[in-house]
Amino acid sequence: MHSGVFEKQADVARKQIADLFDSYQEIGINHLYCYYTLKDEHGFDWDYLQVLIDEGHKRGIKIHSIFCPGHNVAIKGEVQEHPEWLIQDRDSQQYNALNLALPAVRQYWLRRITQALEYDIDGIHLDYIRFPVNQRFSYDSVTCAAFKSEFGYSPREVSQDDGSIYWCEWINWNARQITGMVREVRELIDRSGKKVLLGADVFPNPYTAKVLIGQDWESWAGLGLLDFICPMLYINDLNLFREYVARAIKIAGDGYAVYPGIGVKTSHNQITKELIVKEVEIIRDEGADGVIFFSGYSFTPEFRDTLKLTVFRK
Repeated sequence: MHSGVFEKQADVARKQIADLFDSYQEIGINHLYCYYTLKDEHGFDWDYLQVLIDEGHKRGIKIHSIFCPGHNVAIKGEVQEHPEWLIQDRDSQQYNALNLALPAVRQYWLRRITQALEYDIDGIHLDYIRFPVNQRFSYDSVTCAAFKSEFGYSPREVSQDDGSIYWCEWINWNARQITGMVREVRELIDRSGKKVLLGADVFPNPYTAKVLIGQDWESWAGLGLLDFICPMLYINDLNLFREYVARAIKIAGDGYAVYPGIGVKTSHNQITKELIVKEVEIIRDEGADGVIFFSGYSFTPEFRDTLKLTVFRK
């Protein structure tokens, strides 16, 4: 759910939210994952998150606040005050994404998540819990020094290929930083004393994800860091869809629940009414714990009506 689907006027937006949530309740949707729930994100002059919670809980729908630590950031506020937080490539060029290997950056995100925990939310959801695609790790001086303190060499001083063991360890080291952030969020929730679920959106293949974006979600199962994962399986090929669902469930074991993500309309696919039904059936056949649809923009009444008459028929 994206805040941009609602009007800025409070009474109009509340009516929109209520009507939409009624339609979700009617087909059995019971969890909503919501972007831009903090006051400095949504731009409303009323308490958007509280309205979501109020209207959701009336209908038995649980509300999860989404945070995107590895997404591109606007250079404003606290981020603008700390340019050293941005990822720096080997040529010392900066990306508008925060370096999650830095403790100060992880503390920044923990402060933001703490704001959501002040509400009666049901979950914290981590999207973009990774580095930018294609190994955009940071080569800033602080990060390089931290790696060198462990291995004796800076990543700038070693060959950037798999023939270098130090390069292999650089990949592993960055993955451990992302895992460390997930652990810190888990510990923050546990300290709050609240019964708040922690979930994460993850790339489809855990092996390439670890190498290319530092997202080692296979290891998270054994560490007990999450309550569930949502592998983003945005594809219309049913054979591959089944293969990736089955693999995610096998990896998860008893470590966390699996809610495979169906891409309704994404940068990778655009589904049909017939395929969305078949993918839900595959998810159930393989024994997953639920299904998640991305996103609210594209999960139109046409798709909801199709599900209501088929796999979500009561």
